[in-house]
Amino acid sequence: MNISKYIFSLLDLIIIAGFTYFVFIGYVQNLTLVSITTAIVSILAIILFWAKGVYKNAIPKFKDYGKIFESLIITTGVSSFIVFFAQMEPTFVYLLIANILTIFILLVLIRIVWTIIKKICTRTKNVLIVGAGQDGKLIAEEIQKRPHLKLKVVGFLDDNMNTIEDEDSTIPILGLTCDSEAVIKDNNVKIVIIAVKSRMDSNILTDLVRGIPLGVKVWRMYRFYEKITHKFLVSKMSVNWLFYDCVRKTAFLYSILKRICDIFASILILLITLPLTIIAAIGIKLSDLGPIFFTQTRIGKLGKPFKMIKFRTMYQDKVDDDFDDDLTEVKANDLRIIPFCRILRKFHIDEIPQMLNVLRGDMSIVGPRAVREEVYEENRTNVPFWECRNWVRPGWCGWQQVNVNEPTAEVRLGYDLYYIKHRNVCWELAIFIAFIAKVLAGKARGN
Repeated sequence: MNISKYIFSLLDLIIIAGFTYFVFIGYVQNLTLVSITTAIVSILAIILFWAKGVYKNAIPKFKDYGKIFESLIITTGVSSFIVFFAQMEPTFVYLLIANILTIFILLVLIRIVWTIIKKICTRTKNVLIVGAGQDGKLIAEEIQKRPHLKLKVVGFLDDNMNTIEDEDSTIPILGLTCDSEAVIKDNNVKIVIIAVKSRMDSNILTDLVRGIPLGVKVWRMYRFYEKITHKFLVSKMSVNWLFYDCVRKTAFLYSILKRICDIFASILILLITLPLTIIAAIGIKLSDLGPIFFTQTRIGKLGKPFKMIKFRTMYQDKVDDDFDDDLTEVKANDLRIIPFCRILRKFHIDEIPQMLNVLRGDMSIVGPRAVREEVYEENRTNVPFWECRNWVRPGWCGWQQVNVNEPTAEVRLGYDLYYIKHRNVCWELAIFIAFIAKVLAGKARGN
């Protein structure tokens, strides 16, 4: 039984009630009214936390922080409406904002401390994989690449005798599915991963039901792959999987907050980088007296084309109209690049004009990378579900870009769909910060 969620619930309740009461009692000298309002707000916040799945993960994730923040905004709005709607003053607005931020920071801090303690105290868990075929070996390799997960694959179970005879893995096959009970007990297995390609027949299922005791967690292979790699296994996706994982109504509050954050961030970036953009514009213009900007048609949300804006970094007479970094590799010493502009490309200064695309609503700060129509059509033909990445606005930076710079179309789609499924404001802020860190290190590749 996971008692951490109940501990978090209690701590959250105490923090929210304590700070809300402290703020309200300093504004209105009515103990009864403040006590009732504090109780309503605190209980509502905890209900929202449970409804949004904040306590679902034993170790909190970035998306949980986003859910916490959204819930706090809702509860603060309710509290201000109940008590102070008719007599709202600017000073109280500041108090409410300070209250939200203080509570949010405290809730995040206790979760960070819990995560650190959890990771220090967590013991290595033994993993058993049912199915020694391609899928089983793939998930075993992914686990072995990540020693920080503290997972150890003790072996496979497989009913296919040919697989057993042709075994070429360093991980042993410990028996058949009917041996699961003994294998799990002898190897102290805590996690079982089902990596059988075809639909399991009733005999295999019966063996597993009888052999897997309570307390041992069972995962489907593709679910576990998503959990540890933070991307979808596109080659194994099915229509049902995609439908239930990604086709969901986006919360109205999230959509509003994301658009506000996009507008605020794009304006802030334009202001901060104004000296750089002036220098870039002058340098480009003096290089060959050609245009300062370079526009290119890209595919946006729901497949709608838009003109993406960049600073021109190549000599005007050496760039074909259909040139695209997605299709043609551009090396750092490419003679087509204006020497002055090599530094612009390295640190993505040439992409700052895309903030205008963000302001117009063509793009978002964070989202899947926008591609040209030719790339879109080619991948839609060759990669199943490719068009699903266009359910959201393309981004100036994205989850794929902070993980891998030059992915295949399939890997890119895996990261994009993972982002679409898990997106929230706080996680997107983390993605943005990670991308900026890569840009400053000169290791990022953008649009």
